[in-house]
Amino acid sequence: MIQPVSPLFLIDALRLQDTAGQTAAPAAPASAPGQAPPASNPLVSMAMPLVLCAVVFYFLVLGPERKQRKKRDEMLKNVAKGDKVMTTGGLYASVVAVQDDVITLAIADGVRARFSRSAIQTVLVDEPEGAKATEKDAERAIAKR
Repeated sequence: MIQPVSPLFLIDALRLQDTAGQTAAPAAPASAPGQAPPASNPLVSMAMPLVLCAVVFYFLVLGPERKQRKKRDEMLKNVAKGDKVMTTGGLYASVVAVQDDVITLAIADGVRARFSRSAIQTVLVDEPEGAKATEKDAERAIAKR
């Protein structure tokens, strides 16, 4: 007597037969002698955006900041007696004496203070007399209104 076969058993047998009949996946076609094989390393594809971000960061942030620092260092190096300056605290004064890293500033008549050279924020440029006159004329015109 023949025993009935479960349909699930037949499905499993067919799957085993299909996988046994299949051979390994065919190898990738050999590249031509002049061609490089395609890059398969995922680190290369992930590193490119990081390198691009670093380059953009350098040109947008670090480069201009370095130029400003050089310009400020040059300005501080050229501070001389008689220059009008503004300190980092916002104090306006005239340079009375310059030593190595110490600058003596005249804040008012008879008031002198010693500051570090790095405490100078800007050296003020004197305005020409014509510019002062036109500024006063503009202020008077506004006051008349």
